[in-house]
Amino acid sequence: MSKVTEEIIITGIPISRGVAVGKAFFFTLSDDDAPEFVVSHDDIDHEISRFQRAVESSREDILRLQKKLKEERIDEGAEILDAHLQIMQDPLLTVAVETEIRHTRKNAEFVFESLIKKYQKRFQSIKDSFFRERFKDIQDISRRVSGYLRQSVRVSLADIPPGSVVIAEDLTASDAAEARGNDVAAFITRSGGATSHAAIVAKAKGIPFVSNANIDPSTFANEDSLLFIDGRTGEIVINPSEETLEKYKTIQDKVDQHFQKMQKARALPAETYDGYHIRLSANLEMVNDLDLIRSYGSHGIGLFRSEYIFLSGEEFPPEDVQYEIYKRIVQKINGMPIVIRTFDVGGDKQLKNQQIPDKGNPFLGCRTLRFLLSERGVFKSQLRAILRAAVDGEVSILFPMVSALSELIQAKELLSEAQEELEAEGLDYVKKIRLGCMIEVPSAAVISDLLARECDFLSIGTNDLVQYSLAVDRGNQALQKYYSPTHPSVIRLIKMVVAEANHHGIPVCVCGEVASDPRFTPLLLGLGVHELSLASRFIPTIKNAVRNTSIVAASQLAEKVLTLSSAEEIMELLTDEYRNNVPEDCFFNC
Repeated sequence: MSKVTEEIIITGIPISRGVAVGKAFFFTLSDDDAPEFVVSHDDIDHEISRFQRAVESSREDILRLQKKLKEERIDEGAEILDAHLQIMQDPLLTVAVETEIRHTRKNAEFVFESLIKKYQKRFQSIKDSFFRERFKDIQDISRRVSGYLRQSVRVSLADIPPGSVVIAEDLTASDAAEARGNDVAAFITRSGGATSHAAIVAKAKGIPFVSNANIDPSTFANEDSLLFIDGRTGEIVINPSEETLEKYKTIQDKVDQHFQKMQKARALPAETYDGYHIRLSANLEMVNDLDLIRSYGSHGIGLFRSEYIFLSGEEFPPEDVQYEIYKRIVQKINGMPIVIRTFDVGGDKQLKNQQIPDKGNPFLGCRTLRFLLSERGVFKSQLRAILRAAVDGEVSILFPMVSALSELIQAKELLSEAQEELEAEGLDYVKKIRLGCMIEVPSAAVISDLLARECDFLSIGTNDLVQYSLAVDRGNQALQKYYSPTHPSVIRLIKMVVAEANHHGIPVCVCGEVASDPRFTPLLLGLGVHELSLASRFIPTIKNAVRNTSIVAASQLAEKVLTLSSAEEIMELLTDEYRNNVPEDCFFNC
């Protein structure tokens, strides 16, 4: 294929918002097989030592990257690298390889890479995309170790030229972590999704990212050719003209100006210009993210995903360990309210050595509250820890994925048992605690009137509500066109839940992707939602959306949305409304 000079436009899937212009940097890795040879008996210990040094050097790389991310306050990415460090302590990287070297007398790189290939075949046989995605962590580590073993020059995104647009088959978390924001303009990959670890790090760093885009080096006129990436739409322009470059330079300037405006306004109240106030709370997964909560203007923690404190381990933490963690969080937020969701496990969230048995689809099996009610010891231990920690602050308990009233009743009965036990043991605990349940499946939405009678608040988890209402796996990139939070059925379910909650005098919080999308903000206000819980970095943007509308206009918008019959019509209306309210936001308006 001959090289061309005209503009070429390719459309991929937007993963991380933002726009960028830069030179292509093709990030490729060698797939050649490791050399294979037999070592002498006298050299076996030396071979094992060589392997151990390679592992330790790789470990030092990860620690260095983790420190760098923490300095950049990208705590989510730093937490991801904890999994890499744990992999390096796994018998797969220690005992198994060393034993095989002694048994076969083969060289370390051949033994190590052969073992990794065996694991790759096992992971590829798993249908669940989540677990196939997790194998990339093992690949990332193995590549580092093999690089040191082969004494080869390891390709690193830390060493690429400034202004590079990284083009790769896929990226790992540490690839993204090594990338310097000032050097890497954007990421483009042929595969990978929005839930990958690399995507999480890219979003945290603010690096535009487009996936599912196939770009060949032959499409560039010369090595100095540029390409433009639009992380808002997924559009990629190869060999952009001067006119195109000028157009997108204007967009970038407006995006930067809007971001600066949002940062300055983060301390303002979250209220419409006619005085309607809404709470904006932060989601919390990693304890290290606590320092960011106040800086973005959060009213508190609307959703603490407690399962993240143990997912990287091998067992559920005991009560005292949980108590210390919850107590530290409650004390550190110094009076702000916090909602602790009980363990949401099963599906794509499994302990390493304690798999939840499911013969069929794990997302439709023994997960979340169903699992907790079947493992009453685990459940009660967590409830006791929360009750004890709640003495130090304003704490609420949220039960995940309730599908029937009987489940909520059983959970409340177990909570009463935990309180009676703590009373008998003479331990300090709160006698009355605020309780809520998550509405994530259609059955819960339909009986929200029954659930509201038993709760102090309801929380709508829109990501799963969309998934289960529309029968669409939200982790399957091929089905994304069917995954639509603006589907009329989803909007009507939200309206139903809010109406029943209002009738019983309790508030409703919405969490999930729609809570962080400013186009949905007026609709949620108009439907009567009282609180939004979202990633803290998006709070200034949502607060600005609130302050640029009125509750009257929002209510009228909601009424109109409820008359529309397609997801496309609703999305178009929400986008147009946001463009009118906040014309300076170039993420949607340029």
